[in-house]
Amino acid sequence: MDHLIFLAQERVESVQVTLHSATTRFANNLVSLGNGVKASFNNALISVKNQRFSGDVAEKVRDWLAKLREALSVFSPSEVYNRFLIFFLTEVTRTHIYFGGACFFAGSIIGILVGMRLRSSMVAPQRMRAVVAISYRGMEAIGVVEDVVAPRIVDPHQVLIQVKAAGIDYLDIKVAEGYGRVLRKQLNKYNPNMDGEFPVVLGRDCSGVVVAVGKAVTRVEQGEEVWLAVPFYHPGTLSEYLVVSEELVALKPSQLTYEGAAALPYSIMIAWDALVTQGKLGPNTTEGKRVLIHAGASGVGVVAIQLVRAWGGNVTTTVSSRAAPLAHLLGAEDVITYDSSNFDKELLLREKYDVILNTVGQVLHESCLKHCLPGGVVVTTTSSQLASDSYGYVIGGLYSLYMRARYWLTKSPWLTGGRWGTVVVSGSVLEKVSPLIESGRLQAVVDKAYSAQDAEVAFSHVAKGEQIGKTVVRFSSEGHLNCDVCALLTRRLLME
Repeated sequence: MDHLIFLAQERVESVQVTLHSATTRFANNLVSLGNGVKASFNNALISVKNQRFSGDVAEKVRDWLAKLREALSVFSPSEVYNRFLIFFLTEVTRTHIYFGGACFFAGSIIGILVGMRLRSSMVAPQRMRAVVAISYRGMEAIGVVEDVVAPRIVDPHQVLIQVKAAGIDYLDIKVAEGYGRVLRKQLNKYNPNMDGEFPVVLGRDCSGVVVAVGKAVTRVEQGEEVWLAVPFYHPGTLSEYLVVSEELVALKPSQLTYEGAAALPYSIMIAWDALVTQGKLGPNTTEGKRVLIHAGASGVGVVAIQLVRAWGGNVTTTVSSRAAPLAHLLGAEDVITYDSSNFDKELLLREKYDVILNTVGQVLHESCLKHCLPGGVVVTTTSSQLASDSYGYVIGGLYSLYMRARYWLTKSPWLTGGRWGTVVVSGSVLEKVSPLIESGRLQAVVDKAYSAQDAEVAFSHVAKGEQIGKTVVRFSSEGHLNCDVCALLTRRLLME
């Protein structure tokens, strides 16, 4: 082996000497040619002044051509090629070729492995399609636009995601009506990806593929499939590309399609906060507990029913007659249909509950208190009015100063996960429920899936309040898709 290395080094040195000699002669001729060109140019300028332009130019052109021929005669590509050919035919042996091939193969493998570890510098296109609110006039302000400025990574902990599907939450309609506008406007001032108050990109959850990651990202890598939810003050998910903090992202369970993965994350966050954070339920504390879930066919309701059943609790839920079969399939033991009976009277015939989940709103609060055990918990999941949305000029100015002070203290009020709401939105919650999805105890319920260009129709469907589970928008070239959720879920459960 030492002898082979010595021979290889000897041949390389010989080639280096030949190349160095030819390169030196070529460089000297180029320098000489450059000096001649400079002198000729100066003389040409002088000739113009002396009215001798034509003759001098012709003479200088002949000079340049002569020098160029001289340079090419010294450095001939064909001569260099012939010398290399003779060298390899007469000096290189089969052993040298084997040794070189082995080194080339090993180097290629190392290069591929190193390349796979390198962070990609890919960025999204400059413009993208998105579903936005162009003002705070509610449903009439919602539309699909094609020229929203695409986001870019501006923080080492951020992730750039190509969105495959995104869910629509009723909260998005409230955002289009102005919910969180003051907080959002203040936070946008410190977000390089935002330019002004409008347009507001809607959407609270999505699934997609990681396109690029910041230098400090450790949770995900480029090319991985992910799912996530974002808080109400964050730029929405109904766009072709999205930049978020890595702490909001989790790997998508392989059992879920993009549509299914887009239907769950934000509902999981709300249900987890209600049941675990406020209701003190969990895998080890729910066994035997009685839980009442109002509107069990809503996005939050279908998740809550499945979580409580997976943890061993007893579920009673109120739904429409149309959704009753689904509620049973999801695991509810006691289903009350509110459109065919007086659910309040029906509840009086039953034992009281340890935890009551009110997904409807303030209108049911007194009823919930009446049916809750002493020491029990009533949790309302609907979003209450934000104090900042009603601030006047003076208080609003003080609030702006507070936001500026917080920014200068933290240097990142929300880009890396600063929280301004009561519900904690985090990828770690999605990681905790992933085993339930993998075991089939938590499934997505997609009411309807629309293509991006039909997003306005999708919002109209959500606004009617008739959806079962979640409505999804797909960012792909495929056409419109409607899902009969009850039939779909029934077939899936029967197969298992």
